[in-house]
Amino acid sequence: MVITDTASFRAALETDPDQAEGWLATVQANPGKFPQYDDRWLDHRQRELFQVRCKAKDWPAAKRIVEATKDPHSKEGRTKRLEELSSKLYEEL
Repeated sequence: MVITDTASFRAALETDPDQAEGWLATVQANPGKFPQYDDRWLDHRQRELFQVRCKAKDWPAAKRIVEATKDPHSKEGRTKRLEELSSKLYEEL
């Protein structure tokens, strides 16, 4: 699957979350190539990916999403949620 927009990103979340995560990292690292995607859009997609990773109990992948999160409020909330769901301190993950 080729990810080109929000809809194909969401489809990839269901079938290949690794691909979705890679594409999101590319968008984040190259804002000039993706001017249509602002920080708010990126934060929303990271939230969706974080939820998928947590549902799968893939704590290392969920932690990667937290670490890539720019918004301090979102980062704090995701950190707390990850600790709650994993029953571990963030530093232990």
